[in-house]
Amino acid sequence: MVDWSNLPEDLLNLIAGRLFSVIELKRFRSICRSWRSSVPGASNNNPFRRRPLIHLNPYPKKPLINRRQRGEFLSRSAFFRVTLSSSPSQGWLIKSDKDINSGKFHLLEPLSRLPLRHSCARVDLLEFTITEIREAYEVHDCRTRRETRPRFKRVVLVKDKEGDNRVLGILCTGKMKYWKIKTWKTKKKSYEFSDIIVHKGRLTYALDSIGIVYWIRSDLKVIRFGPPVGDNITNGCSGERSLVECSGELYIVDRLEENSRKRKADTVYADAKTVSFKVYKFDDEQGKMIEVKSLGDKAFVMATDTCFSVLAHEFYGCLQNSIYFTEDKEIKVFKLDNGNGSSIETMSKFPQSCFQMFVPSFL
Repeated sequence: MVDWSNLPEDLLNLIAGRLFSVIELKRFRSICRSWRSSVPGASNNNPFRRRPLIHLNPYPKKPLINRRQRGEFLSRSAFFRVTLSSSPSQGWLIKSDKDINSGKFHLLEPLSRLPLRHSCARVDLLEFTITEIREAYEVHDCRTRRETRPRFKRVVLVKDKEGDNRVLGILCTGKMKYWKIKTWKTKKKSYEFSDIIVHKGRLTYALDSIGIVYWIRSDLKVIRFGPPVGDNITNGCSGERSLVECSGELYIVDRLEENSRKRKADTVYADAKTVSFKVYKFDDEQGKMIEVKSLGDKAFVMATDTCFSVLAHEFYGCLQNSIYFTEDKEIKVFKLDNGNGSSIETMSKFPQSCFQMFVPSFL
């Protein structure tokens, strides 16, 4: 029989680092004396793990003395699944970030970075089990605490070949930039990227404006990975293209807009409305991108700073085989198997149905 009290301290730290609930931490520390002494108790009933601030200021220890100096930091937010500890089968999706001055956590609108308008000042976390789903990043100005200009469409944190953290970002113009020691560097080649993702926690892929997937090596060399989606599939009316990781595989989500012209990476049509979505994945046998008609019990969540998938049955009201997205500051859902714009519903019209996952009962 295994003597669990003799597990290595490094292994215990790894296990404890994956606990996201005060109750889970208390249970962990109650196993035996060695487990209890390996990690401290929760501070102020806070189950959220500490995320060190990543400064992009070339001289982070020196104060910014004038407005011309660029001081930036990587603003992190995280998505969590929250369930009642007494009823863990279904839960809600919440999003939070941490104020760099006060250290307090703020709840955000789940598909954007806007502050949550209606929420309790305090929540007793002992009643809930909290599991982190995914992190998301934005580059913010140290003075204004807002996004920098020019704005990044997507930002990821990756490991370079030495194992150090490196920040990669896709500008709204489609150019890829990376932070190197003191400044932002731009990839020289004339790619127009639409998204970037860290797959399985270690592989970085980028998607260009015509639907070609590229592998970004640890030395930042760009290598073509797959064939393009092609306008023959989207009928030339593609809008925004995104990468989503689902069940260990990469999917391409194509947002189709009512404007029949193909939108370039650096062009935004303010009046363009989403009418449909198409989903693709790479088929190894056929050697091409194929359209996916069903996501099964999965749902895709398309936030402004990241995209990911969830199991629909684990969230209250979540529709399977659907895509949740935001447009005009409203959360909307598209049922993939209906195949037309009439399947798009808006949260303001149906707040207690398929959007229940975004409206926790405790807020």
